[in-house]
Amino acid sequence: MKLVRKKRVAEVDASTLREFELTVDQRRIFAEGVELFNRGKFWEAHEAWEHIWREREEESRIFFQGIIQAAAAFHLVFENPRPAGARSNCAKALTILELFPARFLGIDVDELKENLKAMLKELRRVDRSKTSDALKGLTPRMSAR
Repeated sequence: MKLVRKKRVAEVDASTLREFELTVDQRRIFAEGVELFNRGKFWEAHEAWEHIWREREEESRIFFQGIIQAAAAFHLVFENPRPAGARSNCAKALTILELFPARFLGIDVDELKENLKAMLKELRRVDRSKTSDALKGLTPRMSAR
């Protein structure tokens, strides 16, 4: 496996981003990640998708960075409360996901972005000591076809 340098959003030409074919194993891991995400196992979803991200070489692999950042953000809200880290990861995920169309690799990107925006808004509003309780109603789901 060739090691590909992680790119910053500013280095990515959005016009070159295209869906790509996942291998059979990558499709299985991707689906497992979506299932884990939807069960609130955000860190485990992050770990699953990272395997795919490391294997891909094309520019569009930054999509995995975006959903990994989203999973990390929700992990820092619901599983290991750290509001500042959650806000940072929400913002990073949104910046990346803005590069992509409404649906990418079967994921409803617009819905995920709306979940992140709602979470970021609430993270800026709530008392730090009550973060996870106040945000329970915003637990996201990832819609995939």
